[in-house]
Amino acid sequence: MRRIQVQDRAISERLLDEEPSRRIVITPLVNPKEQIGPSSVDVRLGGSFRIPATSHLGAIDPEDEDAIGSYTTAVEIGHRQDFYLHPGEFVLAATLEYVRVPRDLACRIEGRSSWGRLGLLVHATAGFVDPGFSGNLTFELFNAGRLPMKLKPGMRMAQLCFFELDDVPYVAYDQRPESKYDKSLSAEGSRIWRDKRL
Repeated sequence: MRRIQVQDRAISERLLDEEPSRRIVITPLVNPKEQIGPSSVDVRLGGSFRIPATSHLGAIDPEDEDAIGSYTTAVEIGHRQDFYLHPGEFVLAATLEYVRVPRDLACRIEGRSSWGRLGLLVHATAGFVDPGFSGNLTFELFNAGRLPMKLKPGMRMAQLCFFELDDVPYVAYDQRPESKYDKSLSAEGSRIWRDKRL
């Protein structure tokens, strides 16, 4: 199967597509000329964070819903406030934009080169966005640098790359009853306890 990455012209057309099932939704898209690159769309940092709290846990048990639920604390900051991410620190944060991926596309969230050169990683492992997903995406931010980073809501943090599928999936993400993060509107902590054992 050939994977084709969608380019700027096709992204722009899909953002305005009259057929709702084909439309890519990224809102608010404040400045399309600045945010749409040759084959990606820049997304920004929102004000929703989840900060890990390690003092009360000796270890993470992925099957313990209460422990996983208490692993992070939700924090909201205003658009004029700063968030300091210290060296070696990991936090979850939401995109400012609400995103909907049509069922005939898949998406990847990738770091921007300028942030990478400062040591900021935008996802630990979860860079894939399934066909049919809608909601605010959650960044997995990690400061691999040696100095604290001052982050502000509205900063361009990552880019979305879209890929054409050879066909629409039998069951897209928004159609699966076990989808854990669809329709998320803030930074979401792990729901790994909902995974079924195989």
